[in-house]
Amino acid sequence: MNRFKKSKYVIIVFISVLIVSALLVTTYSSAVVTKVGDGISLVDRVVQKPFQWFNSIKSDLGHLTRTYDENESLKKQIYQLVVKSNEAESLKTENEQLRQLLDMKSKLQATKILATDVIMRSPVSWQQELTLDAGRLKGVSENMLVIANGGLIGSVSKVEDNSTVVNLLTNTENADKISVKIQHGSDVIYGIIVGYEKENEILKISQLNSNADISVGDKVTTGGLGNFNVKDIPVGDVVATTHSNDYLTREVTVKLTANIKDLYAVELVGNS
Repeated sequence: MNRFKKSKYVIIVFISVLIVSALLVTTYSSAVVTKVGDGISLVDRVVQKPFQWFNSIKSDLGHLTRTYDENESLKKQIYQLVVKSNEAESLKTENEQLRQLLDMKSKLQATKILATDVIMRSPVSWQQELTLDAGRLKGVSENMLVIANGGLIGSVSKVEDNSTVVNLLTNTENADKISVKIQHGSDVIYGIIVGYEKENEILKISQLNSNADISVGDKVTTGGLGNFNVKDIPVGDVVATTHSNDYLTREVTVKLTANIKDLYAVELVGNS
C-alpha cells in the first residue's frame, strides 16, 4: 500500500514538473518570438525607408512632369487664342476701313479712284511713308491723293510699275504743299499744309488767303488747287490759331480726321 502511494506521489510530481516546464517553455518561446518579430519589423522598416523615399520622389517627379506638360499645353492654347484674336481684330479693322472707303467713294469728286492695299510700312519710316501694291500699270500717277479711315492721309510721292510710295501727312519733312480750305460759317479760307508737329500730333497750315475769323472746331478739307486737285476730302478739325510776331501771318493747327497708325487698305484719287 505504501509503495502505491509513493508511486502516486512520484507521478503527480512528474506531471507537475512537466506542466511547469511546458508553461516556462511556452512563455520563453513567446517572448523569443516577440523579440524576433520586433527585430524583423525594425529591419523591415529600415529596409523599406529608401524605397518609400524613392517612390515619393518618383511620385513628385511625375506630378511635376504632368504639371509642366499641362502648363506647356496651356501656353500653346493661350498663344493660339492670342493669334486668333489678333487676326480677328485685324480683319475687323480692315473691314471697317473698306466700308469707310466705299462710303467715301460715293462722295468724292474725282475722275480717277483706285482702291489698293498697303504692302509695306517700315518701322524706321512709320510716320513718313508706306508702300502700296498698285503702280503705274494700274493707272497710278504722282498727282494723286491718298485716303483711308475717313480722311486724307497723304499723297503719292513715287510711282513704279507695280508699286507706289505714299508720303504721309505725319511726315515732319512734308513738302508736297497740299492746298486746303477752312470752313468758318459762310466764309472759306484757303491755305497750304506746311508741316506736322509730332509731339502734339497736329497738322500745320499756313499761307492763308484771308483774314477772316477761324474758330476751334472749324472743318478743314482739301482745297482742290494746285497739283493735287481733288477737293472736299476731309482733313481734320481746327484746334488752334496762332499769329506771327508782326501779326501779318497766321498758322492754323489741325487734328487729323484719319487714324494713320493702322492702315491696311487705301484709295488713290485724282483728276487727270
